[in-house]
Amino acid sequence: MSRQNSLSDRAVAAAKPRATTYRLTDRDGLLLEVRPSGAKAWTFRFMLRGQRRDMGLGAYPAVSLKAARDAVAAARALLATGTDPVEHRRATVTSRQTAEREAKAAAEASAASTFRALAEVHIATQSPGWTSQATLASWRWTMDTYAYPALGDLPVATITREDVTRTLLPLRASHPATSIKVQRRIAMILDLAILTGRRILPNPATGRALRLAKALPTPAAAKQQPSLPWRRVPAFLAALDACDGVAPLALRLLVLTALRSAEVRGAQWSELDVAGRVWTIPAARMKGGKAGTGREQRVPLSAAMLDALARAAALRTGQPVPPTCLDAVARLAGDALIFPSANPRQPLSDAALSAVLLRMNRRTDGKPGTWHDTDGRPAVPHGFRRSFRTWVDDTRPADGELAEKALAHAEANKAWAAYRASDMLEGRRALMEAWGVYAAGAVPTAASSADGAAAC
Repeated sequence: MSRQNSLSDRAVAAAKPRATTYRLTDRDGLLLEVRPSGAKAWTFRFMLRGQRRDMGLGAYPAVSLKAARDAVAAARALLATGTDPVEHRRATVTSRQTAEREAKAAAEASAASTFRALAEVHIATQSPGWTSQATLASWRWTMDTYAYPALGDLPVATITREDVTRTLLPLRASHPATSIKVQRRIAMILDLAILTGRRILPNPATGRALRLAKALPTPAAAKQQPSLPWRRVPAFLAALDACDGVAPLALRLLVLTALRSAEVRGAQWSELDVAGRVWTIPAARMKGGKAGTGREQRVPLSAAMLDALARAAALRTGQPVPPTCLDAVARLAGDALIFPSANPRQPLSDAALSAVLLRMNRRTDGKPGTWHDTDGRPAVPHGFRRSFRTWVDDTRPADGELAEKALAHAEANKAWAAYRASDMLEGRRALMEAWGVYAAGAVPTAASSADGAAAC
């Protein structure tokens, strides 16, 4: 190919626009196109299979004269093999774009398959069904504090037993109960990964997998929650009378019923049959309710319980409510909460009941509070269930089975439980009345006269 009429950098730079587009010829088929606007662009003109073809090489000065000549040389090398340089470039661009798309998709898939991403999916989809905001807060805390720092950015497909044990080992010694909770939640997320096809390998975080591998030390047996000795319960309820507000009343009813905190805090007026002296707690609100394993619990209302409920009704109405009017208040209130928080549609939090005990246990006059268990630990609301059960063991040992029914404990022997369907409501009436008299003292019961009812 002739190398005559070669362009120079100076000539290219000096080329001026004209009224119409024109071209300056370099060598080997390289042309510089100069447009009326002053824009300049490189073109490679070549013959292929008897046809003239033009191939754009880019604009000047972004593409220099030397770069344009190098591009022509590369194109001519392709022509020498019978390859169309235009089609070759198109295929190369398409291939690069495809590779970039695949790389982006892979990166997005990888990000969506990290432990953190899948845990967030689990929390987002499951939390609407959780009965308590405390459950959501607990999940957030365990994930943010313990799981995410170690596992958050790891793909769920590759998490190993070593990854899990590194996460749990520091906790196992200092906070064994928390370590078990974190381990179970990690296992739930990895089960979800397997279920959704993000993981093929077995779940390394299950308790069985970790036990078989002897990857973690066996945690020390968990201590019972601190409970006030039953002999101190009457003094406690007397001191509780000095506390104002909804939370102390909820705590009072918790002590008298020996129910769990959530079962008391979520109580609704519509659940009460004051005339029949029965409080029926739906299965959905009992322990195991979310999992479908909860059972409806009927609570015989003792005089002491009715007194606590009448006090709650007085807070609601702003005036004293005699026992004869409690049934009317309950009917009018309907599904309203008996112990609402500042938001009347939200129950008190578990922390609200604990806070009452904390305040009562504050040091006064340089002396510590006195509401402690036998080990000196401050009592907690859940511990009053143990206070009640120990009172039964020590003073009414024949009523142990009635006490278990009152506590709504599941029967360990499932086959036996299938044949023992009675909730022993009537038998529990005398037991709970006796507990109420012991704990709160005898409560005067107003005569349920027609005049009293009419006054409501």
